This record gives sequence, structure tokens and C-alpha cells, in this order.
Amino acid sequence: MKVSLNWLRDYVDIDMSPDDLGHALTMTGLEVEKIERVGGSLDKVIVARISKIEPHPAAEKLSICHMDIGSENVPVVCGAPNVKEGCLVPLALPGARLEDGTVIKESRIRGEDSKGMILAEDEMGLTDDHTGIMILPHDLMPGDSLSKALSLPDWVFDLDLTPNRPDCASVVGVAREIAAVTGKTLKWAKIELAESGPSIGKLTSVTIDDPVGCPRYSAGVILEIEIGPSPFWMRYRLYQSGIRSINNIVDVTNYVMLELGQPLHAFDYDRLRENRIVVRRAHEGEVFTTLDGKTHTLNSETLMICDGQRPVALAGIMGGLNSEIFEGTRSVLMESAFFDPMCIRRTSKGLGLSTEASYRFERGDDIGGVTKGLKRSLGLINQLAGGEVASGVVDNYPVPYVPPMIDLRVDKTNRFLGTHLSKEMMAGHLRALEMKVRDKGENILEVEPPSFRVDIAREVDLIEEVARLTGFDNIPVTQPKVRPTERAEQAELGLRNRIKEIMVGLGFTETITFSFVSPASVDILGVADKSTLRSFVNIVNPLSIEESVLRTSLIPGIISTIRNNILIDEKELKVFEWGKAFIRKEGRELPLEQSYLVALMSGPFQPQTWYQKERPVDFYDIKGAAEVLLKSLWFEDIAFEKISDMPGYDSDLVSHIKCGGCPVGQVGRVSSKVLAAYDIENRDTYVLEIDIEALMKIIPREKKFRQVTRFPAVHRDISLLVDRGVESGKIMDIIKQEGGELLDSVRIFDIYEGDKIDPSEKSLAFRICYRSEKRTLDGGEINDLHEKIIDRIRQESGGRLREG
Repeated sequence: MKVSLNWLRDYVDIDMSPDDLGHALTMTGLEVEKIERVGGSLDKVIVARISKIEPHPAAEKLSICHMDIGSENVPVVCGAPNVKEGCLVPLALPGARLEDGTVIKESRIRGEDSKGMILAEDEMGLTDDHTGIMILPHDLMPGDSLSKALSLPDWVFDLDLTPNRPDCASVVGVAREIAAVTGKTLKWAKIELAESGPSIGKLTSVTIDDPVGCPRYSAGVILEIEIGPSPFWMRYRLYQSGIRSINNIVDVTNYVMLELGQPLHAFDYDRLRENRIVVRRAHEGEVFTTLDGKTHTLNSETLMICDGQRPVALAGIMGGLNSEIFEGTRSVLMESAFFDPMCIRRTSKGLGLSTEASYRFERGDDIGGVTKGLKRSLGLINQLAGGEVASGVVDNYPVPYVPPMIDLRVDKTNRFLGTHLSKEMMAGHLRALEMKVRDKGENILEVEPPSFRVDIAREVDLIEEVARLTGFDNIPVTQPKVRPTERAEQAELGLRNRIKEIMVGLGFTETITFSFVSPASVDILGVADKSTLRSFVNIVNPLSIEESVLRTSLIPGIISTIRNNILIDEKELKVFEWGKAFIRKEGRELPLEQSYLVALMSGPFQPQTWYQKERPVDFYDIKGAAEVLLKSLWFEDIAFEKISDMPGYDSDLVSHIKCGGCPVGQVGRVSSKVLAAYDIENRDTYVLEIDIEALMKIIPREKKFRQVTRFPAVHRDISLLVDRGVESGKIMDIIKQEGGELLDSVRIFDIYEGDKIDPSEKSLAFRICYRSEKRTLDGGEINDLHEKIIDRIRQESGGRLREG
């Protein structure tokens, strides 16, 4: 929200600098994002009177204006259509710098001297009006500084309001905070309302069919008005607040909304059928065209403002084309109401239609200030557009608001804040915010918050107000009392931190994706109809169908991350995510939440350099990352078991990961069909998925130290020819089982498939290390053990030693 400093000064005396005021507001919770100076380009702009106008001899559309600047008359060439003799206008003298950076100089225009420039409002940054030069009030003196004459310069504060403070979405609301902080008195604008027209009861009525959606609706009527432009002071304040001027009637509604925080809407009284208002819910499928020319199809949750026969506005959001104010409007019915915040929020989000009014109604308006805003607007319209104000107003208020009564305990407040404030000081702070405070005993204050403070409902809310008015920077720093607990740190938290450290050390980058996904994400993976991955938790009010369910797998999200990186030409991709999947369970109110680690590699594993060629990632890179991760977590018996049916994976290259014989996840290549669905083509992508809960059940709780033996090792190699369908892991298991205690390690160091052997076979070469922790091994003993291993390999795999 933007608010002018000079406008604030109408309601509270401010004697601090703009920067100090910005700091004070920020420290009360009204964050000031920016302070912008207005009128800074008016240093050499003065008030001047057009004493005489002559036609330019060489240009039909130009005039030579003789300007009285107090001390002398100077000629100025001007092409504005609204120049008139006797008018007071702003004149930029030579040396003045305009808002766009233009520096005014003495010049000759078509052969005639021009010693300045007559300015429009937008050229000075005051409004966006460029229809002609600015006409100043007739009571100013030529030669006076324009900045002084218009009470400039000014400063505009850009406030970032939190959703719980709708009371500050107004000039009076911000002024109230300033008054409370500085100890000054809040001054209200005087409402001058001369009710000279007929009785309101003879002109209109208000019927509320839905008192839940609309607990209060007030209306007033003003007859025989004259539509026209608003005066400069109003257009200036609206412009600096970010609102475009339209005409004096509409501008008044916006002005009062900014001033008091009460949204208003003006209807053309003569276009309201039966000249009355009905508040009801829309019919399912009802169609309505709003002021912006867009047609909306409504549902039965939409609250409508209607006349005697048809809808004329979306309640609290926007009016309709069929009742808007236009040049021919002569009578106005002014609406001032309170609408249910949830109702307005649902309609605004459902229609994708957000306005200044809906912003305030969604967060909670002041139900007690409805008629004050109405009377203020009628008085301003009467002042600016003339007319006759109907006697009285309609105020349909079926169930009056009852404020909460909240007890504030003084000792708890001091304990909560770490302060030593007296009861009188706390009461003073709350009264400064217009709360009613009564002494209820030695330690308790009974507080009644005003109707505009919709955020005050509990004792802790009052404690926050005391803290704000005391000043957060005045609250002493204390160490909280921490009681020791017998509960150990959550195991998953420690494991998560450890795994993240390992993954970052392996060169992966952590990513965080949304838990909201599309139901089609599992269709892309090829998930079976009865799979638990289709047990979605539906979101009640999703932003779109693409974010309508909670994810059951992290893979779609991390593939989307890869796609987004590819689109910005990021090629070397190694990312991981630790997150939860959500599985709906029949008969359970809450879903089953399961933690997973998912890592993904795509693109080149190593880039092209002068000393190495580019190499794309392959299955063994992601498999190696899985091995390093699990070994770093002290797992020893790690195995990869080939499988062929895993949603989202390439059936030719996917394996279960087992630790100690227990499955903990899978690793493999992402299916080309899945990649194509995400517009990723010609790029092998590999993924690792770890079930954290399965991992935690078997994770080693003790880290065992193995002493380095001082006895020498004996190495033997085995080169085998086996059928292509035989997995190397099976042979390694045989070697480990048969080698027993004397087997120190085994690794595969060569695989060959080529012309030199039968096409149905492959060659595998293993290096075996034998070692004893107790003695030096005998050569004959090793030879016998080695032969036993070879014999068992022949029997169980059908393999044979490769010759040559």
C-alpha cells in the first residue's frame, strides 16, 4: 500500500523526518519497503499568470503567452489547448529539471523567444494527467514557489502489510499507528453532510437474503449531481496511492476507501430497476458482465448485489456494466457494506478477479465503520458534484457485532516478553490503539478490541500489541530457559543431515519441488491401475489441475526440475531431493507420509577439456553414487539385483538396491517415453530412489573399527566365459561365500563381449585378494581354496575358465 506523508499529516501531527518515520513504522510491524520523494523537480517552478495571449506568427497551433511572474513579464511559447488569459499556471524557468530529466532552457521556437515552459501535471510527476496545462487556484500569487503553494515536496511510503492487518490498509489506519507510537492524538476528518433531499425510505430499500454472507449493508442516495473531473488535491492523492482518476463520483469512492479503509460502490440510481437493492447468492451457472467488460459464469457460492430484477455487482469485488456511473448519471445510490471475508476470497480466487475492494474485504473490513464511510462519501460528493443528499441512510444490520472480551495477565505478558512493564503502561499502550481497557484486579486487564482490529482474538494477540508499542528494539535480549528432555534427537533428522552432506560431497545439488502435482504424473510413469502410487490425496481448492493432488512419488518433480534447467541451457545436471510422498489410506483421516531420497544425473559426466573428452553419464555413475552413499552410512553388504518391471524406468537397465538382503530402493535409467512426455529427448537420464523408512530399519547403529592387518595379501585373477544372461553379481556372491574368512576383497576389472568369443557369451575377469588377520597364508592353501571357488562357479553358473 502507498500512502502520502502530507495526507497522513491531516490526521496526526508528525515532527520526525521521513526516514525516521519509516523506521518507526517498520519497527511496529508495518514494513516500509521504499520511500519516494514527490515534487523534487519543482525547485525552479513558480506560479505565473497568463496576462496576454498572442497567436504565433509562424505556427498555427502555437501561442505566445506573456507570463506575469511577479517581478516581470516573460514570453513563453505554448501549444496547450486550454491556455486562457488570467489563468494561474505552473511555469518552469530556465534551469528547471522536469520529472523525465529534461532541463528547461531559453530557446527560440519558430523564430520567437521562449523563456520557460508551462507545465502539465504529469510533467511534474504529480498525476498522470496530460490533457492540458495545469490550472492553479486563483488565490495564489505570481512569483510564488509552486512547491510552497501546493504544500510540496511530499514523500510516498510504500508499505508491505501483513494479511492480518487490514486496519492499516488506509491512511487513518497508518496515522493511528503513528499516533500510538509517538503519543500524539489521532485527528478525524470532519464529516459535513447537509441532508436536503427527500427521505431515504421514499427512494430505496435494502433486502438481505443472505445475512451470513452480508451481515451489514448501508446505502445512501444523492440526487441531481453533476459528473465532472475531480479537483487536483484528490487526483494527486489518488495517483500517489496508485489509483487512476476517473470522475468525481468514482474518485470519491476510491478516496474514502484509501482514507478510511471502507470499500464503497456507486450505482447509477436511475438504472437500478425498482430503485432498490437485494443481496443474495447467485444461481448456479448465472452469467454476469463486470465493469471491465468480462463475462463470468457464477456458482451458487457467489454473493451478488442485485436491483429489483437482476444482478448489478459482484459483492465486494466489482460492479456491473449495467449500473456503472457514466457522463449522463444524475443520481447515485452509494453502497457501504460488510461482507464475509471467506465468501469474497473464494469468489475472487475462483474468478481470478482481484481488486482494491476485494483485497480489503478478503482480510476483514471494519463492520463498525460502515455508515461512517458512507456518510463521508456522500459529504464529499455533495462538495464536489453538488446535488441533494437524501435524508437519512438505509442501514440493514440484522445481527450487530459483539466484540470479544479478552483477559490480559500482566505477569504472563512480562514473562512472555522478558520485560518488567507495569500494568498502567500496558493499559496505556492498548488505549493508544483505541482499545477499551478495564482493571479487573491486581494482575488482570480486561480488554475490548475495536471492530476494526479483526486480528485481535486471543491473549497472545494483546501481548504482541504491547510488544509493538513498547518497541521490539527496547525489549531486552534474554536467553530462553531450555529444559533438558529424555527424548533423543529424532533419528531421521540426523540421517537427513548426514545424507545431504554426502550427496553434496558427491557433486549433487539439492532441489526442493512442490508437493502439489498433476494426477497425470503417474500416467506418464506408466503406473499400474491398482498401484498405491494412484492413491492420491486430493486438494480441496487447487490453484489448477496441474497442482490438484499431493505427490505419491518424487520422481515427476525432479524430472521437471531437469527439464527447466535444460531449457536455460544447463547441461551437467546432478540434483537430489529429500522429501515426502503422500499415500491415501482408506479408513484413515490423514495420509501415510513416507520420506524418500531421489537423485538424478543427466547430461555429460565430465565436460570436454584439453586433456579429456566429454563423456555422458551412464548407469554405473548413478550406481557408484548409490554405493558411496550407502558405504558412507556404514553398510557393508550392498547388492544390486536386476529387475524388469518398475514404473518410469527403462526395463533393460534398472535394479533393486539391497542392503543385507533387504530392499531399500532402486536405481536405473529413466524410460525414454517418460523423458519424451517432459520434452526431454536424446539425453540419457539416470535416477536413484531410496526409501528412507526401509533404510532406517536396518541402518547400522554401531560403527565397527577394523584393524589394519600386518600380514601380506595374496592376489589371484579369474577370467571366465559365461552366458550373457549370467549376472556378475551372482559370481561375486559365490566367491564371497566360498572364500570365507580368508577372502579380503573381490572386484571385477574387465568385461568383454566381442568377435573373439561366442556371441551368446561374455568374458568376466575378477581380481581376488586373500588375507588372514592372524597369520601369513600358505601358497598351497590359497591354491586349494581358489580351485574350490572355480569349481563352484562352474557348477552354479555354467561358466568356464577363459584360455589365452
